[in-house]
Amino acid sequence: MFRKSYEFFIVFLKSIMDEKVSLAWSILLPVLLFFSINYSWFDAKPDVSKAVYYYASFWAFSTVLVVFNGIGLRLTDFREWGILKSFVFICGSKVPIIGGLLLTQIVFGLVTLALFTFVISVVFAYPVFLLFLTAACTYLLVLLPLFMLSLSIASLSVRASSAYTIVNMMIFPATYLAIYRGESTDFFSTMLYYLNPVEYVFRFSVFTYEVLTNNLQPNSNHLFLFIISLVYIMIGSIAWPKIKIASTVRRT
Repeated sequence: MFRKSYEFFIVFLKSIMDEKVSLAWSILLPVLLFFSINYSWFDAKPDVSKAVYYYASFWAFSTVLVVFNGIGLRLTDFREWGILKSFVFICGSKVPIIGGLLLTQIVFGLVTLALFTFVISVVFAYPVFLLFLTAACTYLLVLLPLFMLSLSIASLSVRASSAYTIVNMMIFPATYLAIYRGESTDFFSTMLYYLNPVEYVFRFSVFTYEVLTNNLQPNSNHLFLFIISLVYIMIGSIAWPKIKIASTVRRT
């Protein structure tokens, strides 16, 4: 099974490399947004303990975009065009296909975060290794819950174009809400906010940085990261058997 997943991983990775414009844009967009929003840093930059919050917001934006587009939405696209049905017919199961997509996003996500972190850290003279280690550890820790959550997209009987539009339209307000909302004090509102995948990754990034720098703040909200991880995994477990291999919107 792993060998089949690896073979699909190679196929999907080559497909990403062939999409040069899309690849370049997914890497350049966070960098350009960061410079446009934080241009004042060229005059006076914050220290790294404050800057990490800005990094975390862009890590969260990129991570959610990579995982949702690369797994949930890609599966929806495969199903609509009959590719998923053909792949399953060849290998006998949808597990290797989904496994191959997951492996692809591990590589692609880490490369995207590495390039973003390297460029910003070099320009503003921040510790590159520490910040990339924070981004990489966060990405690997949140990948499984986000992967499972993204399967809920593939389980819906909607057109791929509609799914792409909805997800990519929601990512910007979700990012804004994660960064600029006020602090919540009660359990239910905090849980509701943490269900936002961008906020989940944002908070996880800050938590990881605090752990790596041995500066963990006593904050009960850290428990919510574990709870939300379980919720995402549970959602994915429910969605998994609902992922159909035949298109529900066109004849394939």
